[in-house]
Amino acid sequence: MVHKAETKTAQIKEREEGIIEREYKKTIEIAKNLLDISDDEIISIKTGLLYRES
Repeated sequence: MVHKAETKTAQIKEREEGIIEREYKKTIEIAKNLLDISDDEIISIKTGLLYRES
């Protein structure tokens, strides 16, 4: 019984991690698409992605 619960918990965690990864990739893609119409700082603010001045 404990093994089934552990397996179910692991499956839920994997699913959540997959969702987070897809959302992050989508956000990166949106940021890339905005680069030609906005500056890096604004994109960072609007997407929540980190901005580093180089």
